[in-house]
Amino acid sequence: MRTKKAILIAACLLLGAMLQPFAYAVQGEAIIPGMRLLNLGEPLGQDECAAVTGGDVRMSLNRDRTKLKVNVIDNEYEARLGRIPPKEVFEIDVHNRVVDTQKAPFMPADATGRKFASSGAVTSKPSQFPEGYWSVTSVKPREDKYGPYMISTNAVGKVETYVNDGKGNYNASGVYKDTGYAVHSNTNSFDVSKSHGCLIIKQDDLSRVAGVLKKDREENPKAVQKILVSPPATKKPRRLFGNRDDL
Repeated sequence: MRTKKAILIAACLLLGAMLQPFAYAVQGEAIIPGMRLLNLGEPLGQDECAAVTGGDVRMSLNRDRTKLKVNVIDNEYEARLGRIPPKEVFEIDVHNRVVDTQKAPFMPADATGRKFASSGAVTSKPSQFPEGYWSVTSVKPREDKYGPYMISTNAVGKVETYVNDGKGNYNASGVYKDTGYAVHSNTNSFDVSKSHGCLIIKQDDLSRVAGVLKKDREENPKAVQKILVSPPATKKPRRLFGNRDDL
């Protein structure tokens, strides 16, 4: 009996850890929708109902950074708590291939970086979209090669920086926090295009995602729209001598 109880407790803790990135804030406390499903008969108080906040559109990037899943959540508070399944779920192709250069623009994310950037001709070596649970900050039309929309986020990453000495040399100058990570398209072929760290999706898919985000914001101006970026997949180390039976 004790063994079964211990297994049940361990399973609940594991479920809570897995769903923590998708927790919502209710009066300053984290509410995990998956755990709410275990209490379907629990009534919600008036204050709790009023305090529930987004995200109404939740996106997640797979570890290979090749697929972006979009979950469209109904604005009803029970849907936000995970009691009602998403009203729409779809998956699109994405990539996060980064340009290999030391001359990318440096977009500092804090006062330290801004002070450093103002000291000279500072550039950076792009890095991939940073891991974390980030918010969508804006969805704006674009008519250039990155359009038809630019989906901006509040993601903050870290990049190696360089200072041009005026003689064509780029001297390494340390690692600083940077921002400017977004989801957009590219007029170059999807199979070969690269970015300075942003997620790239096809133009038709970009229009679809932007449309979902804009509609959600129109229905609820306070909607919180999120994107979950997990650590990238790593290859398993190769065995030096194979299996024991191979010796």
